[in-house]
Amino acid sequence: MKRIIIIGTALAVLVGASAAYAAFNSYGGTSLTFTPKAVGSKKAPAPVALTEVLKANAPAGDRAAPLTNIKVTIYGLVSDGKDFPKCTDAMIEANKTKYDAACPKGSLVGQAPVHSLLGPANDPSAAKGTACNPLEHIYNGGPGKIVFFFVNNAAHQCATLRTGDTAPWDGTAKQVGPNLVVNVPLPPDISDKVANQVGLYGSLITETETWFKLSKVVKGHRVGYQASVACKGGKRPWSVQYTAQGYNNSGPETQTVTGADKC
Repeated sequence: MKRIIIIGTALAVLVGASAAYAAFNSYGGTSLTFTPKAVGSKKAPAPVALTEVLKANAPAGDRAAPLTNIKVTIYGLVSDGKDFPKCTDAMIEANKTKYDAACPKGSLVGQAPVHSLLGPANDPSAAKGTACNPLEHIYNGGPGKIVFFFVNNAAHQCATLRTGDTAPWDGTAKQVGPNLVVNVPLPPDISDKVANQVGLYGSLITETETWFKLSKVVKGHRVGYQASVACKGGKRPWSVQYTAQGYNNSGPETQTVTGADKC
């Protein structure tokens, strides 16, 4: 009986080690920083800009497994989509020549150069990857809604894809207690069926999102598209939860990176 217990324990350790080794991606290098380092309050919110670095690191020689969801949780931040111009998916898709160039002035709330690889779903090797480096535009979609859209131009190209080959997609911004939670499901069109091509995976390398410091006066009070109303012990805790879809129909797998910025 003792021998069986020992063998069972050894197997459990090996299985645990195997599971850890088999993790699709790691996400070292993820970071969130805010400027200015303002605390603000509910009565006097302090508008801030946000720089968000998202990274997916694959085992050496491979492409990262495609991401299907990113959820960011930020302490002491609020979002105000009702007082700023908005651009929706329908507005972007309505003009197949201009696309998001037709969005109202002031609706663009951020942007991000993206570095990634496209490649076959049945072969994760980096050697089979093709560079895909579009520019991501981020729009206010209205209260609680964020709209994302990939633009391809002379400076930002993704293989042979053109602007409009991938559709806009939506995220949500929601207050949960003292936290702002931004949840962004990544549709197949940009993750595991890129540009609606079956078997074409998109693998993130790095993406640096710059969310602008936007503010305006409403009824005599200055409001920000995103603003600080609190900090915790001089810091702003944050977390980024990544969900990835593995190759060969494995997964999904979720990992969370945590950190804090001074404020």
